[in-house]
Amino acid sequence: MKDVVAHLSTDEVYNQACLDGALQQLPFSGGLRGWNERGVRVRRGLSPLEVLQEWESRQQRVRRAWAAIGVDGRIDTSVGRYPLRLQVWHLAREYAIHADDIEVPLSPREREAQLRWRVAFGLYAANEEGEPVDAEMVGDRVRLRHRSRTHELDLETFIAYLTNRPQQLKQATARALVRRLGAAAQLT
Repeated sequence: MKDVVAHLSTDEVYNQACLDGALQQLPFSGGLRGWNERGVRVRRGLSPLEVLQEWESRQQRVRRAWAAIGVDGRIDTSVGRYPLRLQVWHLAREYAIHADDIEVPLSPREREAQLRWRVAFGLYAANEEGEPVDAEMVGDRVRLRHRSRTHELDLETFIAYLTNRPQQLKQATARALVRRLGAAAQLT
């Protein structure tokens, strides 16, 4: 759990750099994976409480600044000026992924609502990131067209496919299917 919070704190370092015009000062060698691994590694010497406090402090600063900008505003990001409304959605997706990693409890109704927006936004984000996924939500299922075949997936399985996290699935058959399908765009 400490590593997940360390990773989220690393996300907030990025968000602060976007606000401060300091993106060029961030060490992105090794790409996004390298950035994330470094962020977790440098916090391993901290206590769990220190990591949590850092994350909370950074998050609070970013949220206040974003509130002042407003959701219709634009912010600097690694891809240039970007709508804050969409940046918030990307962060919500990130938080939902890691909430699954640590098994944050949700009521069935909350989980269903979360899965539905994650599918909708995940499809949008995959397209935006240049890795479109040929899929559509039909009721409480996702129809995925992949390698000349059509697969009917429940929402949980599709999210695991989209985020390359088959280990989050409880059913072995669903985990095996996601592994066979391979990662979508590995949107993590």
